Amino acid sequence: MVTREEFLLHLRDALNHLYNPERLRRNPLATLFGVADRFDTASALQRILIDAIETLKPPPGEPPQSPAWRVYEPLFYRYVEQLSAKEVADQLGVTERHLRRWQSAAQETLADLLWRQYGLSERLEAISHQPSDHDGRDSTLEALEQELAWFRESRGANFTDLTQVLPTVLDLVQKLAERYRVRIETSMVDDLPKVGIASVALRQILINLFSVVIPRAEGGHVDFSAQPLHRDVEMRIRCPQYPSGPKPPLDDDATNLNTASHLAELCGCVLNLSADIRGFDAALIVPALEQIPVLVIDDSADALQLFRRYTTATRYRLVGTRDPEQGISLATQISPQIIVLDVMMPHLDGWEVLGRLRQHPATSHIPIIVCTILAQRDLALLLGASDFVRKPVTRADFLSALDRQLDQMGPGPR
Repeated sequence: MVTREEFLLHLRDALNHLYNPERLRRNPLATLFGVADRFDTASALQRILIDAIETLKPPPGEPPQSPAWRVYEPLFYRYVEQLSAKEVADQLGVTERHLRRWQSAAQETLADLLWRQYGLSERLEAISHQPSDHDGRDSTLEALEQELAWFRESRGANFTDLTQVLPTVLDLVQKLAERYRVRIETSMVDDLPKVGIASVALRQILINLFSVVIPRAEGGHVDFSAQPLHRDVEMRIRCPQYPSGPKPPLDDDATNLNTASHLAELCGCVLNLSADIRGFDAALIVPALEQIPVLVIDDSADALQLFRRYTTATRYRLVGTRDPEQGISLATQISPQIIVLDVMMPHLDGWEVLGRLRQHPATSHIPIIVCTILAQRDLALLLGASDFVRKPVTRADFLSALDRQLDQMGPGPR
C-alpha cells in the first residue's frame, strides 16, 4: 500500500531521473500507472509525466505573474528542459531559495493531478483487498511466462545455426514486406557463430519485431543486420524514420513487442528496443557459442566428462586433461581464457600447478578457478586463484563461475 507521502517521493525521484531509462523502469510509479512489465516502460512513464506537466501549462493570456506559471515553469524548465536550478532561477528572476519553494509546491500540485487522474485512492484500496500473494504483475505476462516456461527450462541446452535460421525468417516476413511495399535491406557477416537460443524462440522474437515495423515502414525500407559483438551476436532491425511520417501510438502492436521482449528475457538474451510514433530500432543480443576456450586440469575422468556436459551448447569450448604437467603445457599452447584447476591430484597437486601457472609469463594473466572438494577458499585466493568453487558443483554454479571471470574481462575480441 503506497501512501500519499511515498507517492510524492517516487514522483520526485522520477522527475529527477526523467531521462534515465533504467531508473524509470525501476520506479514504483510504473506499476501504479499500469506501464510496468512492458518493452517501453521507461518511455511510457516519461510520456505520462511530461504530458501531465504540459496539462499544467496556463492558457494563452494568463498574466506572467500568475500563480499558475509558478507551478508550470519550475517543472518544465527543471525537468523537461533539464536546466540547472541556477539557470531556472535566473530565467524567472528569483533566488534559488524562492525557486526551491516554488518547485516543491509545483511537485505537490503535479502529484495531486496524477493521483486523481489515475484514481489511485480507489486502485490502492482495491489492491489492499487482493490476496497477499498477488504481486501486481500483468496477468497476460504471467500467462505468457507459464506457456513459455519450457524455454527457461531448456536454456543452455539449445543452440541455433544463424546461417540456416535467418534466411528462413527473412523468407517468412518477405510476404508481409511485399504487402506493404517495404524493402528489407540485409547486412550479415558470412561466418556467424552458432548462438545459445532455441531456433523456434529466435524465429518468434524476430517475426514479432518485423510484424510491428514493416507496416509502419510502408513504402520505405527496413534494415536488418547480424554481426558478432564481442562474445555475442547482435541482430538489429531498424527503421530510423517512417517514410510517411509519424504513426499512431503502438497500441495492439505493443503486445507483439512485449512478447518479444519477455521471450528474449526467458531465453537469457537482451533485447534493446526503441519504438515510438517516429521510428523503430531493435537490437537483439544473443550469446555466441564455442567462442571461449576453457582449460580444465583434473585427474578425474568423471569430473572432466561432467564439465564437458555442463558446457555443451554454451559459449564455452572446454579442453580437458588429467595430467597436470600436460595441463601446464596446454595452457601455454592454446592460450585459454579461463583455467579450471583441481587440487587433489597425484604426483603434482593443484597448489604447485597454480604457482607455476602464476609464475609463467604466458599464463600469469589467465584467471584460474580452483575447483576442489577441499574447503580451502581463502588459501586458493591468497595463492593467486581468481575464484573458488567447491565440489560437488552444479551446472549453474560451474557456468556462473565461468561467467564471472568473463564479465571481469570486459568487452574484447572473441
